[in-house]
Amino acid sequence: MVKVIFRQEVPLAPCSMVVSDGKFINDHYKRYQFNGVVTLWLKNNMITVFGIYDTSEGKKKLTRNLLLDNVKTEGNVFTGTVKSIDVSPADEIDDNGNFFSAKGERLNIHFKKIKKGEFLVMINNNWISSCKEN
Repeated sequence: MVKVIFRQEVPLAPCSMVVSDGKFINDHYKRYQFNGVVTLWLKNNMITVFGIYDTSEGKKKLTRNLLLDNVKTEGNVFTGTVKSIDVSPADEIDDNGNFFSAKGERLNIHFKKIKKGEFLVMINNNWISSCKEN
């Protein structure tokens, strides 16, 4: 008897991470707090980010898309290069800092399945969150 087990190692549908009171340091070594949603669109080689970026200068809206190129998936690791960063006209961040990676930089996303439709995600060894398929 042959037993085939289907094991989903990366999300097949868009996978969203909700960030509440996330405390980070930007490219200019300034502290900020982020509240928003990051969605991984692996089939479309894209990451969307929308939320409120709160710094000592006040609250500003962050809304951008990262388009990925040279994408590969091996097991539970998804890698690619940032092809472009589309900053929405509604984005209010003036410093043009990068949220995950700059254009041309490598992006590595490691998944660990928690339960059906939910994954633990590590991005570039410095961002850890849970992600739920939509």
